[in-house]
Amino acid sequence: MKRVAMLFAVVGLAACQQAPPPEQAQAGPAMGTPEWKIQNAMSAAPEAVAKDATIMDWGATPDAEPTQLRAGTNRWTCFTDVPTSPGNDPMCVDQNFMAWAVAWMGHTKPDIKGVGFGYMLQGGSDASNTDPFKMAPDAGQPWVDTGPHVMMVTPNVASLAALPTDHTSGAPYIMWQGTPYAHVMLPVK
Repeated sequence: MKRVAMLFAVVGLAACQQAPPPEQAQAGPAMGTPEWKIQNAMSAAPEAVAKDATIMDWGATPDAEPTQLRAGTNRWTCFTDVPTSPGNDPMCVDQNFMAWAVAWMGHTKPDIKGVGFGYMLQGGSDASNTDPFKMAPDAGQPWVDTGPHVMMVTPNVASLAALPTDHTSGAPYIMWQGTPYAHVMLPVK
């Protein structure tokens, strides 16, 4: 009986030491602060990618240049939540995917040198699965909410022509098929 009582005392003490009282629990950075934006951007990818990535924040207007919040060292770039979409959709991209993203933002043809990858582990909201420049869905149409996913770009978008475009199936599909911005979407949920 003494051993059982001792065991309960030890377990109880350990439980008290593991969880601080609510008044001592640390809150995260305030929403909208640079620290919050960095955490938000990093949530797009696995820690191994995000921890040393360059962190960028979108400009105040759609035409404004993104601003750097933190320099990185691993050739990945993470962006904060897109302020013009309804969902929380930060993303982290490698250099090849970044070349694609710069072309897409500038409405120019991508010049991708190799296969590129991007993470959106918080999911994403797009106005269209067919029009890369649509800023909002047509009246009465929903946003294309994709859930957590990995994206892949390739220098040869024609090689993606036979892949499905159904974003509701839960299987890999092509977004923006038939445009220079076609890319593979790989749901991970």
